[in-house]
Amino acid sequence: MKGAGFFKTLLLRRLGSSMEAGRRTVSKLLSGDVEALDDEDEDDAEDDAAAQIGRPPQGTSDFKNFTDEERHALERCLKLLREGGNQDPKLEALIGYLRGTHPGLARAWLELGCILFSQYYDTVRWVGDELARRAEFAGLDIGLYAGSNRSGLWRDGRFQRCDRNVLKERVRAGDLKLLLGTDAASEGLNLQRLGTLINIDLPWNPTRLEQRKGRIQRIGQARDEIWIANLRYRDSVEDRVHQVLADRLEAIHDLFGQIPDTLEGVWVQVALNDAQAANQLIDRTTATRNPFDVKYSKVEDADWESCATVLNGFAMKELLSRGWR
Repeated sequence: MKGAGFFKTLLLRRLGSSMEAGRRTVSKLLSGDVEALDDEDEDDAEDDAAAQIGRPPQGTSDFKNFTDEERHALERCLKLLREGGNQDPKLEALIGYLRGTHPGLARAWLELGCILFSQYYDTVRWVGDELARRAEFAGLDIGLYAGSNRSGLWRDGRFQRCDRNVLKERVRAGDLKLLLGTDAASEGLNLQRLGTLINIDLPWNPTRLEQRKGRIQRIGQARDEIWIANLRYRDSVEDRVHQVLADRLEAIHDLFGQIPDTLEGVWVQVALNDAQAANQLIDRTTATRNPFDVKYSKVEDADWESCATVLNGFAMKELLSRGWR
């Protein structure tokens, strides 16, 4: 049907966020409630994907009149997601980070203060509900920072709405150590008191990852270093994209000092099983600027106090004694 490619990538993105986001998305598709899929907390990646694939006009019958084969595929997907219940491996992984039981951790991230990001409100609300029910988090306040007046706080297992400024003040005071956020929290928010970040899902625009990291990696941050975990399901679209990008962009980053910030199309092509087109997009994106311009066209602030390591005292005296010319 018209727009099938857009539907596929939209569904795969939400499935890649969490099983709960996948369940809600498939249920809405089967019920015909397509307009409810729009989430004001999302980034612009779906619009970019739609522009490349071709999003049909909202409200058309194409969104609702699935063929028998399409409906059967969606029903089977929903059945499998429901059979999984709340046994989401991402949930278990992030709890491992928070409690310090994940392999290789020296400390529990909850002790250092943690923010967990997702593109979708469905995901962060579900994660918060699950954490609030668990005995190991009993008595802990958990914040939710989102758009559209949907922010709130879990206290004693119950969720109640609150103003976002309340959450910011409590984080600043060191009184709130666990915060969940949609990308509404990825801009204009200072959370230097938090020392760790977990990306529950990976946005299709790499710039979003930089914005998320910038919430805690700021001037005045409380710690010398911050720790970040990026979660993705094995063999998912995000995992395949990561493999495609990792091989190509490591060399590009070594030369450019950065990676391109316009890679939504790569996700789309990998989701549509077209790895060749994805690699062509990487080449096209990274060839837009001369690598020397990218790396050397800006002036960085110099730490003049460190000049002594280059010009020692004896050399300085010798040069200064020569007088001016």
